[in-house]
Amino acid sequence: MVDNWIHPYEEIPLSVAGVVMGSALLLAHLLVVLRPWETLDMIRRAVSSVRVGQCMLVFDFAWIALLLWGNPSNPLRMELFDFEGLRMPLLLACPVVCYVLCTQSTQNLTGRALGLFLLMLGIVPLSAAYLKEPATRVLIPLWWYPVLCAAILWVPKPYLLRDWLEWLVRRPLLARMLAVFGAVYAIAILVCALLFWP
Repeated sequence: MVDNWIHPYEEIPLSVAGVVMGSALLLAHLLVVLRPWETLDMIRRAVSSVRVGQCMLVFDFAWIALLLWGNPSNPLRMELFDFEGLRMPLLLACPVVCYVLCTQSTQNLTGRALGLFLLMLGIVPLSAAYLKEPATRVLIPLWWYPVLCAAILWVPKPYLLRDWLEWLVRRPLLARMLAVFGAVYAIAILVCALLFWP
């Protein structure tokens, strides 16, 4: 067991996490604000595409395998502590589970893959913001906690993403209003990251 072990995610500066997250959110929401029909239609087609879901799922499991790969030279190696004995079985299970999901569970696969991707991605900015100053760092978890709750639902029930998206597509004005709010939120994160966060 490693004492005082720190994963590289925790060493990411808060300002860097804020700039990357804020920029990505701003770009995504501006697309919906400026071109709502085209953007929502593109997202809807991506969600219904089996190929997109398969590619995303392969990426997800490659990321998981990289975290599990036990070579000490692996910079993203995750310590399992008391569960270290499960490292090799979990690593071997990654390609098997990925293959089964990609071939036997293709309906609404993109929703499942996106949920898993967001669960993997969310830990990066949340680790960078953990126990950091100033208090405005709370902007990061305030965004990610609802997103992660949705992602937890999408993994076992991927059709929810399709249903929610269809509901939103029928309400373009609401979609644009939510996108405006998201863009303002992204700007707030960028301002804090550039001016206040270390």
